[in-house]
Amino acid sequence: MDHQVEDGKNINGNRYGSGMKAGLFGVISNVLLFAAKFVVGLLLRSITVVADALNNLSDGASSVVTVVGYRIASRPADKEHPFGHARFEYVAALVISVIMLVVGALFLKESITTIFSPHALADVQVYAYVVLGVSALVKGGQAGVYLATYRKTHSLPMKAAATDSIWDVVTTLTALLSTLLFDVTGWNGDGYFGALISVFIIVSSVLVLRDSVHPLLGDAPSESLVQSLRDSILSYTGVLGVHDIVLHSYGADHTYAIAHVEVRANETLTEAHELIDRIEREVRAETGIMLVVHVDPITDDFAAATRLRTEITDHLSEKYHLIAIHDFRVTKKDERLQVYFDAEVPWKEEITAEEMAAFLHEKCREECEYIITIDKE
Repeated sequence: MDHQVEDGKNINGNRYGSGMKAGLFGVISNVLLFAAKFVVGLLLRSITVVADALNNLSDGASSVVTVVGYRIASRPADKEHPFGHARFEYVAALVISVIMLVVGALFLKESITTIFSPHALADVQVYAYVVLGVSALVKGGQAGVYLATYRKTHSLPMKAAATDSIWDVVTTLTALLSTLLFDVTGWNGDGYFGALISVFIIVSSVLVLRDSVHPLLGDAPSESLVQSLRDSILSYTGVLGVHDIVLHSYGADHTYAIAHVEVRANETLTEAHELIDRIEREVRAETGIMLVVHVDPITDDFAAATRLRTEITDHLSEKYHLIAIHDFRVTKKDERLQVYFDAEVPWKEEITAEEMAAFLHEKCREECEYIITIDKE
């Protein structure tokens, strides 16, 4: 196990190292692009080119945030942060998207002002085409580096940076088109093209903002991951069923899971503990997921309970959009049967446990006491 943990540290170290190298590349290249395009924009008196230049400056700032974010995210767990610092990757992506959104909004306002109050542009020189053309190529190279790093690390800041660079290629080509049209036809569309670039920046920032906020809020895990974990647990002899799987992510490589596992009620506590302990240990070794299992004893060899479970399932399926029932057990108290189970229903189903119990009293067996937990799936 120590060897596997050490391997995990090496993997994370390589992951963060790759991200920091890509971030440093972004800092240097974006600052150089900003300087070149800002000078050209001032010489041409073009808000489109200046907007594109300041967009590169914001990209440089975003790259700084990315580097710092990876540095913080790579820190190990400590007393104040027992789950590590990996979620700071999402914070870094959030900051990047906010910077992009502010820059886009500011230049959209300035571009709209220029549309209604246009200013004269200077004559276009060859250096303008050279700078903008080289900028488009560099931005394409940035996108390639970020995408390659994202495929290697599956890191959200790299995906955000790649998305931003792809949009930057579009905005730079738009600035180039605006310059070309003015040079050839004399038409001053600076405000219109500046507004178009601003919209590109705003749209891309909103997309990145959405992707960074979801994991911070705790988005639902993918069905494929849940099903893979379920299949892995069900493969163990002695497991009758598994349900209520909950996953929490504290970064791309820090996932914790809780699962309810059904075992035979006639097993001893020691036997059940050994089985669950082995499942938790082996799932972690195979998948890297920190699994915690809750044991549910099932009286699957009790014929009367099995018939009662079938009867209850049939009645509930007729009345409600029932998905399944689980954690089913029957106990006896003062000559009265107490029936415990969880009922899985869709999120849209408006039903309480009390209403369901009253329905079963009427339609199923009145002499039973129904203790029901509603699970929304």
